[in-house]
Amino acid sequence: MVIEAGVVAGYVIAWVLRKARRVAGRLDAEFDATVDAGLDRLHDAVARKLGSDPALGDLAEEVGAGDGGVSELTRQRVELSIAAAANKDEVFGKVITDLVAELRAAQERAGTSILSGSDARVLTGGVTLRPTVVVSHSVRLAAM
Repeated sequence: MVIEAGVVAGYVIAWVLRKARRVAGRLDAEFDATVDAGLDRLHDAVARKLGSDPALGDLAEEVGAGDGGVSELTRQRVELSIAAAANKDEVFGKVITDLVAELRAAQERAGTSILSGSDARVLTGGVTLRPTVVVSHSVRLAAM
């Protein structure tokens, strides 16, 4: 079983960010209620397993600071804590893998994404992305 700890960490961060914004209300559409419920279940599973892990405390503190950002160091620490816990406890690993699959299925049905990829950044709510293309070529020549 492959545990995508980076994806789980991204979802946990999304949950914390959304929780901080709930003063403005929960998400609107039926899909969003499904995603909120999935994020709640995933966060609860991670929080139960990690308990008082300092990485979760730092995450809550950074989000609570109000700038909406989470440092790369904290994201990595949350990811590593999740990976270590899943490595030690196969049941936990299965639970979070199943919850991620449920979240992805909900996103796919709605044609929406909270995050994707191993180097994802968490995006929530009306976000407009404008791609920047960077082209880099590397050529390696070998003597014949």
